[in-house]
Amino acid sequence: MLNIIDITIAYPERQEKLTDLCADLDLSRDQMRMFDRFFGFNQFNCDHAEPLQALMDRAAATVLRRNPTQDADLSHVVHCHTLMATGLFGYDDTDVLGGFKARGCETFSATMNHCATGVSMLGVFDKMLGPDDVGLILIGEKAFHPAIRVIENTTVMGEAAAAILVGRQPGPYRVIDTFTHHAPSFWKNTGLRDENYLAGFDTAYMSLACDSLTMAMDHFGRNYGQIRKLLPHNVNVPSWCQIAAETGIARDKLQLSTIGERGHCFGADPFINLTHTASAGGLDPADEVLLFSIGLGATASCALLQVA
Repeated sequence: MLNIIDITIAYPERQEKLTDLCADLDLSRDQMRMFDRFFGFNQFNCDHAEPLQALMDRAAATVLRRNPTQDADLSHVVHCHTLMATGLFGYDDTDVLGGFKARGCETFSATMNHCATGVSMLGVFDKMLGPDDVGLILIGEKAFHPAIRVIENTTVMGEAAAAILVGRQPGPYRVIDTFTHHAPSFWKNTGLRDENYLAGFDTAYMSLACDSLTMAMDHFGRNYGQIRKLLPHNVNVPSWCQIAAETGIARDKLQLSTIGERGHCFGADPFINLTHTASAGGLDPADEVLLFSIGLGATASCALLQVA
């Protein structure tokens, strides 16, 4: 069984209020009111001056420093990201995996499940890692352009880097199982402005989320009463309230409090919510929690964890 040995989340120090972004993101007054009053966004961590590698290095260095034995045994490192390219052409300081390549680790990037890639990778590493292997899942990218920062009428992106150390050694969370569901009709997402890859996604999203959760719970052999917390992606508050109503998930099982303070941090959200819930004393030994994320394309990924 795969265990999560440790998790670190790093944020840019710079914070900005939603009200300061109106001009930068070309948001109308009505859009600002929607994101604020209806969707629940307040502030974000975002610093265009901090390179992605610096942000990712802070997260990775912290988690490895806390676990020197696993650092010495590190064998596999993956960078999970939503955009197909995270670096700038002609710049040498954008290789997040460069230091790990130099150490001789097996390194690769994963992107095709978009914001669900990090959760999906728990299942991949469970299959990849041998009994003595240690893996590091890195999740993060920059919200560097208005076309990237805003999903129209849906969410606003923040920045964060997650470093998740995994292996067969004991850790605070056991990965009981994972489940992934694809809806391939929305696959085309190159990141180009005015690309119509989201046509119809707004009406299909709710069914995709609810159906994926139902299928995942059937796959895990669980009901929602057995789950202590559902730790979701931070798209917005109303959509999760609707998902809860349609699936029968109790609202107090949803961890939604980081949405307003962090925004949607690409694939890092479920791990942000896991660490936030644990640090607030919201989990006890033997509790089972569900990580859940949907990535454009579209892919829904779930991971069932048990607190050790």
